[in-house]
Amino acid sequence: MTDAELTEKIKRLEETSDHAERHSLALDLVDNPDRRIFDVLVRLIQRPELEKRCGTLIFCLETHDCASITGLLKDIAKTGNFEAKMQAEIILDNQGLR
Repeated sequence: MTDAELTEKIKRLEETSDHAERHSLALDLVDNPDRRIFDVLVRLIQRPELEKRCGTLIFCLETHDCASITGLLKDIAKTGNFEAKMQAEIILDNQGLR
């Protein structure tokens, strides 16, 4: 994927209001270490309107270093819906962030 294509996918990921498209784009980018993807995923996870639809987005954070968002992940592990809680717990455990 070229940088221009990656930039377009990242932009679309952040801007789309279609949940299925957002999750599909996030999963397409899951193995890409580009920091811009991490930043967009973190912003999306914090959107109040996506509170019940962020489990897949949290899953996509697993391949990134999440030390900088340990507090956010701990909050989600306490207050998120089941899928979000489980994904946050997995990251906290696998990355030794407890």
